[in-house]
Amino acid sequence: MIYRACVNKCKSWKKYFVILGGIFIYLPIGVPWYFGNLATYINSYYHAKTPADMDLVDPQWIFSAFFITFSLAIIASGYISNMYGPRFTVLIALIVHSGATFVSYYAIQHSMIALITVFGALGGLGAGLAYGPPLPVVIKWIPYRIGLASGALMTGFGGGAVFYNEIITFFINPDNKKPDVTGPRTKYFSDPDILRRTEEIFLVLGGLTVVLQLIGIWLLRLPEDGDEIEKLQLQETTPIVAATNARKHSDDIQNRTDTDGAAVLDINPPSENETTSIKDIRNADMIVNMTPREVLKSSDFYILWLVLAFNHYGYIIKNNYYKEFGQLRIDDDHFLTTVGTISTIGVSVARLFWGLATDWLGTKLTLMVFSSFATVITSFWYFSLFHSPGMYMLAIILVSMDFTGAFILIPLAAIRCFGETHYASNYGLILSSQIVLNLISPPIIREILLHFGWFWLFFSIGVVNAFGTIALLFLRGTR
Repeated sequence: MIYRACVNKCKSWKKYFVILGGIFIYLPIGVPWYFGNLATYINSYYHAKTPADMDLVDPQWIFSAFFITFSLAIIASGYISNMYGPRFTVLIALIVHSGATFVSYYAIQHSMIALITVFGALGGLGAGLAYGPPLPVVIKWIPYRIGLASGALMTGFGGGAVFYNEIITFFINPDNKKPDVTGPRTKYFSDPDILRRTEEIFLVLGGLTVVLQLIGIWLLRLPEDGDEIEKLQLQETTPIVAATNARKHSDDIQNRTDTDGAAVLDINPPSENETTSIKDIRNADMIVNMTPREVLKSSDFYILWLVLAFNHYGYIIKNNYYKEFGQLRIDDDHFLTTVGTISTIGVSVARLFWGLATDWLGTKLTLMVFSSFATVITSFWYFSLFHSPGMYMLAIILVSMDFTGAFILIPLAAIRCFGETHYASNYGLILSSQIVLNLISPPIIREILLHFGWFWLFFSIGVVNAFGTIALLFLRGTR
């Protein structure tokens, strides 16, 4: 009896180990969330080693190259995962991402262009391949709590920066030396030890990637016969996908058919106490699977594309420049690192909040709250630095907590608008907005800073997100 009870208990815990595996897979690929800290040292490294009469390449291009290949790789990950399985796909991602990080030790010594290619482009390719597979796997284990499940899973993407930020700073600048060279936009480090350790940090990051993702691959698995999954629904296939012809509930029991023809038996009629996400799944406008070609014909695709683009513009600025801007008035390197660390803790909490908010409010309303708050908070970002260091920390935390909502809300909107079967590919198409933004934002941001300054850079984030809020009024495919 005791043995059987232990076996049953272990079965009930499997889904939580799968979520934990997804978190371990995501921890090393949250490069954007610690890049703002790393970029200040890269900036100093090339500022010290490049002749004064040469124009420096902005490290933002590393971030941009990462996100371009990241977005493209997510599209490919859907096909690879469907053909060879999620664990094999993540294993390939591990090899690519960790290999790129190790090689960056040599790339940074060669040139900024080499670092952009290796750490940015190749690293983004590996990260994108790892990003797609875990969420559909977790949804198969917890189909009726997809908001909470995805929020918990996604704490790894960004949450890893909680300790990555500290590792980077305490490895490169353990003595908290102050930046001692004043440049046109900010201050730089010139200490030889800091510059040397900037090269070596890539070896540390590569080793962490290997260890963490191997653990994640070991824990990540699809449910099998006998595994305990969501109790609200007895099913054989995808839980949130119903047939295109299934539109009405029977009083007690309803048979549905997914796009592959497999039957799904729903033995639970809708009740008034169900959360919004369950009602979204059950309502008369049942979610259907849409192919990428069909998605491109949907107006909802272009609305989500624009909303993500406007959000990503602010995300680029925050992650690349929060520390560079802060160094104008704050000389304490460890404090600014702590700002980044605490903001990523806020990111982890916020991802749970945004996931739960979709269960309470529905996806559309939550998206509108998310977009409108970005407009408000970024309008005050500039002034926070000149008030006090504590106020600046609070501003960065709030900005980070808002911007991270895109990584929860846009994937959920994609699933609820277009279905789960082609989720990775459809979401990858939406992420193409990030490709466009990362191609055009470096010169745009450079020109704004050169001709208008920091205030108008931050204010422009609020303006574009206001347009995003207006666009969401016309979103039709999800509540």
